Amino acid sequence: MLLVPGAAHAQLPTEPVQLFDGRVRLSGEIAASIGAKDEEAFFNYTDYERNTLRTFRAAIAAEWQPASRLAFLAELRSDNLEAADAYAAFVRVRPWRSVPLDVQAGRIPPVFGEFGRRRYQSQQILIGYPLAYQYLTPLRADAVPASADDLLRMRGRGWRSSFPIGSPVAAPGLPLISAFRWDTGVEASWSTMPVEVAVSVTNGTLSRPTVGDDNSGKQLAGRVAVRPLTGLVIGASGSRGAWISDSVPGVDGNPAQTALGADAEYSKDHWLLRGELIWSRWNVPFSIAPAEGNAVAALATWIEGRYRLTPRVYVAGRADRLGFSDVTSDSPGGGRSSWDAPVTRIEAGGGYYLQRNLVLRAVAQWNRRHDGRIETKTFYSTQVAWWF
Repeated sequence: MLLVPGAAHAQLPTEPVQLFDGRVRLSGEIAASIGAKDEEAFFNYTDYERNTLRTFRAAIAAEWQPASRLAFLAELRSDNLEAADAYAAFVRVRPWRSVPLDVQAGRIPPVFGEFGRRRYQSQQILIGYPLAYQYLTPLRADAVPASADDLLRMRGRGWRSSFPIGSPVAAPGLPLISAFRWDTGVEASWSTMPVEVAVSVTNGTLSRPTVGDDNSGKQLAGRVAVRPLTGLVIGASGSRGAWISDSVPGVDGNPAQTALGADAEYSKDHWLLRGELIWSRWNVPFSIAPAEGNAVAALATWIEGRYRLTPRVYVAGRADRLGFSDVTSDSPGGGRSSWDAPVTRIEAGGGYYLQRNLVLRAVAQWNRRHDGRIETKTFYSTQVAWWF
C-alpha cells in the first residue's frame, strides 16, 4: 500500500460509507504505532495498561438516522488485536427542529476540555498524548491511602500503586482525565455561531468513566466555547463528581473529583496552535489527614503547534507539564513534598500525507520525572494512520 499509493487510493474509502439513502453511515480508522518498549519508567502507560507509542488500533463507527431528529450511534474499538469494546453507544435526539439543541444518552462523548473531544486521527498531529489525558497518578478508585506517607510512598509509581485500605492488589492508578474510554449518562449541547454550550450528567468522573454507577454518585460537567474570530476558539470547562467506589470500606460522603479547564485553538494560513490548562482536585478519605487537609490537587498545562511545509508535509511539537500539590509527611522529620512526582514532556515530529486520509508520522519524545530518582527517557515512534 505504501509503495503504490496510486493503487491504494482506488481501494481505500476516503469518506464515510453511506447506505440506505444516507440513513446509515459507517466510518472508521486504523492506526499502527511502532516504538520501543517502556518497561522501566512507564511514561506512556495508560489506564488500559498499554503504551500509546506502541499500539495497534482499529475502530468502526456507525450512525443510523431513522428520522430527521433521531439518530443512534455506536463505535467499536480494538487495541492490539484484543476483543472489541463498545467505546461509544448512544442515542441523539433534537427535540425541536428550529432549535439547535441536541440531547444524547448512553455512552456519550465528553464535554470537558479540548483533547478528549477529538475522535479521529485526522485531528491528531503527534502520536503521544498530553500528560493530563494519559499519565497515571497513584490514586485509585478501589483503594485509598490511610495517611500521607502511604501516598508519598507511591510517588512516581502510578503504573502499579497499592494502598492499605480497599483492594489489596497492586494496579494502575488514574489519570487526570481518561482519553481512552467514554462515560455513561445524558448530555445536552446547544450550538450557534459564535457560542457553544454543553452539559452532562454521568455515572463516572473525568479520571474514571464507568458504564454502571458503583458509588451512588453522579458527575456534573460542562463546557462553554466562543469563536470571537475566524480560526479562534476559546473554551472553559468544569466538572465535579464522586470518584471512589463503594467497595472501599469506611468511606462516607462520596468524596469528589473537581476539575476546571481552559482551552484555546487558533489556525491561520499554514499554522495551527492549541493549548490547554487543567486543574483537578480529589478529596481523599485519609484516616490520618495531613496538615493540608483531605484534598490533593494537580495542574496540567500543554501547548502544541503544527506548521504545514507543503499540503502533504508538516512539522509539529508539544510542550507538556504536570505538577502536584504538596502534602506533609506524618513521620517525624518527614518534611513536605508533592504527593506525586512532577513530569515534563516535549514531543516533536512531523507527518507526510500519502493521501488526504492516509498519513505517516514520526516523533521523538523526551520525558523527565522529578521524583528523587530522576528518570529521564527519550522515545522514538512511527505511525501509519488511515481513516474514513
